[in-house]
Amino acid sequence: MQHRPLKHLCGAIAATTLLLALIACDGKTGSAGANGANGTNGTNGINGTNGTNAVVTVNAAQLTSDQWAQLTLKGTVNSVTMGGAPVVNFTLTDGVGTPVSGLAAKAANGNYTNFAFAISKLVPGTNGSPSRWVCYNVVTTPAAGQAAVPGFTEPENNGTLKDNLDGTYTYTFALDLTKAKGYVDGAAYDASHLKSDLDDLTYDPTLTHRMMVAVGGNQPGTTTQVLASANLYYDFIPSTGKPVAATDTERVIVDTASCNTCHTKLSMHADFFPAINDTHLCVVCHTDQLKYASGDSLPSSGNVLQANGVYGSTQKLQGMALANFPNMVHHIHTGELLYYQGYNQFLPYNEVTYPQDLRNCTKCHTQSATAPQGDNWRAVPSRLACGGCHDSIIWSSGANHAGGAQISDKDCTSCHGASQMQVIHTPVVAPNASNGWLVSGGNNNTNASYVAGYTGILPNGAHLVTWDFKSVSLNASRQPVFVFRFLEDGLRKDFKTFVDRATTPEFWDNYAGGPSVYLAFSVPQDGIATPADWNATVSTYVKNLWRGDGQDQYGNTLSATQAGTLAGPDTDGYYTLTMTGVAIPATATNLTGGIGYTYGLSSTQPLTQTDVAGYAYTPLQVTFNTTTSKWVQVLGTGQGGVSVPAPNVIKQVSGNAARRAIVSNQKCNDCHATLGIFTEKVYHAGQRNDAPTCTFCHNVNRVNAGWGVNIKDAVHAIHAADKRANKYSWEVSAGDYYWEVTYPAILNNCEACHVPGSYDFRNSASQAALPNLLWTTVATGTMPATINVVKGDGTDVLPGTYYSPFVTAGAAYGAGFATNFATGSATPYADAAPTTLVSSPITAACSNCHDSAAEIAHFQGNGGAFYEPRATALLKVEQCMVCHGAGRTADIKAVHMTFK
Repeated sequence: MQHRPLKHLCGAIAATTLLLALIACDGKTGSAGANGANGTNGTNGINGTNGTNAVVTVNAAQLTSDQWAQLTLKGTVNSVTMGGAPVVNFTLTDGVGTPVSGLAAKAANGNYTNFAFAISKLVPGTNGSPSRWVCYNVVTTPAAGQAAVPGFTEPENNGTLKDNLDGTYTYTFALDLTKAKGYVDGAAYDASHLKSDLDDLTYDPTLTHRMMVAVGGNQPGTTTQVLASANLYYDFIPSTGKPVAATDTERVIVDTASCNTCHTKLSMHADFFPAINDTHLCVVCHTDQLKYASGDSLPSSGNVLQANGVYGSTQKLQGMALANFPNMVHHIHTGELLYYQGYNQFLPYNEVTYPQDLRNCTKCHTQSATAPQGDNWRAVPSRLACGGCHDSIIWSSGANHAGGAQISDKDCTSCHGASQMQVIHTPVVAPNASNGWLVSGGNNNTNASYVAGYTGILPNGAHLVTWDFKSVSLNASRQPVFVFRFLEDGLRKDFKTFVDRATTPEFWDNYAGGPSVYLAFSVPQDGIATPADWNATVSTYVKNLWRGDGQDQYGNTLSATQAGTLAGPDTDGYYTLTMTGVAIPATATNLTGGIGYTYGLSSTQPLTQTDVAGYAYTPLQVTFNTTTSKWVQVLGTGQGGVSVPAPNVIKQVSGNAARRAIVSNQKCNDCHATLGIFTEKVYHAGQRNDAPTCTFCHNVNRVNAGWGVNIKDAVHAIHAADKRANKYSWEVSAGDYYWEVTYPAILNNCEACHVPGSYDFRNSASQAALPNLLWTTVATGTMPATINVVKGDGTDVLPGTYYSPFVTAGAAYGAGFATNFATGSATPYADAAPTTLVSSPITAACSNCHDSAAEIAHFQGNGGAFYEPRATALLKVEQCMVCHGAGRTADIKAVHMTFK
């Protein structure tokens, strides 16, 4: 064993040290020593690389179903790279601009179902024809060694999609556009699958192209739709890579905003891919290529189309695709006026009702910054576009076309130049063929004249007359006094001095007829001292008082309440008309005067211009009826001429506040353009054209065949025709089938018609009106022993006499509310019989959309009266606002305005 003395010594020292340390644990701790000097600072390290700034996004993949249902998507296309399979870069945000990520979920079939992509080229027009879109997406890339199978134009979503996690995405098409033509060339065809119907798919990078991207749809794994899908488009020229400029070829015929003035919010195809809501996207796929695989539906005789299209549809007519966008939209809007029957392009065109005059082309087509080719409707006429409305024309034979056969568009402008197109599309409605001055027992409340209601597109030589209404008041005898003058094309036009009926039959040369003056007001009814709405009127015809002979337009003595005087003009041209035959009760409130309104032929011929070329007028003639001892109109006279309905004008009697605003003319005319005037029919001769004062006549006491025709009841029932459980058959005896009306907008968009805050009683005026709303009378008098109800199943004999399903055959309901404001009347107004039927105010409005048995039971269970005898109904108190008031559980606005 080797000895290590140093090691042994060190071990002894260590042991001794440990022993001393253990012994020291029992001693006291010494004071701390002084701090040592700080060491020298070390050298600074190298700066690290800057991190990437975080982007706050809405991660759609993490949204709940409720959040998804409230998601509004917007975005922009940033760039498109062409040369093979297109690559599109785009950005998505929510409705407030926050980037949206997490949408690139791939379904089990390998498709990105929340996306749709397509691309078309714009082929310039030749030989008089307009330019046209040709979509590449009629074919998909075939499997190796397989031939392609062409089909309809349809967006793709089976390419490669990258979510960049910052709201930007990159999609690479599955289809190589440069190979599309080759794929189509290599496909097999037969008699019903024509290669020519697919158009020319040659990729030409010098042409304008449009990329469309739609994003939205169902939340993956659910049926919950986003509130609004993103519709993006990008017009560009591949050879330059630049967006289309104003100097480049483009085709933007309509502006979606114009569509939505009537439709509220376009939304199509949501069952197949993200909803399409922008017409820029519609045209990418709705091309003439959609006639592929379909036979022509033109019949060899008759006017019933042959269902020779795919799935038993009518896809092709006279060699053109019915689903080509201009062809389709024109056909749909023409709807019930189409010559051919049996249209079925997955939508029964013939059932569509159009809410204004179809000839008002500028409703959809107006040149503007957003629709630079908006005037193409008159500058570039074509068989495709024109045949969409004028579908009776057979282009190959010239049948029903004054210009004969047309096998191309090259000669269209020879007859139909831009100025001529405007002339032949001037909206003028012909006299009603059943008007009471033409047909014995005919309709008294319609037009015997041609009606030109579109004041911006009047027939050549027609004048615009307006009423300058200065004031309305009550004199010391409580007689209405109106101060007004008339203007022709904005200039003062005084009346002639009346001499006699032969010398001065009218107050102006080259005119016949004239307006009326009205005073509408509220009088106590059903225990309500100051009703919120009008329930009484007095009126007289201005022309009768201008003559001053105490006779009506036929020469018979005026009724006492029609009497009055007309003085003037003063130095400014104003006349003063006093209704001397009436006295307005001191209890009357809401006194409002109006001028216009005339339409009843037998007593108040509307103002009609008699010297407009092309619209001949047959002067009114009268003859003495020895049986009645009265002068009467000679049938067939008073026909023709042109009426340009002047806007009704109202004023309040001093001290009377204006009735609360509920609807507005602007809102009505967004869709109707000029209220009451349609393509082939005119209501009230176009003279009742002020929506807020429809209730002058259509008030709570107006009934017909067991229906309340208070304007709120009638308009709700007409607009809600498709939703109603019961057919609203008012006026069916006159040929009006209101249950067939197709409402073009979103029905629950109350603000399409209503002033915000009015329909839901949010604003102060509507809140104040609640306690003073009158009950709607729905039935008076005695019902016939047998009542027919419209079923709408094709078995109804129309026109005919039909009643509401809510009245009882043979029931005697008693007399309605009555008024008599003749001077000296002891009973100016009298309440209705307690047995008359009424609906309570809020129930009346709501039940005209919501009329199922369950909905009616809901109203009745919450204090509402529905078709109930007045005696018991008036004792009830509606509890609607407990749940449906502003901010409550089922706030009226919240449960209706769900589409925003």
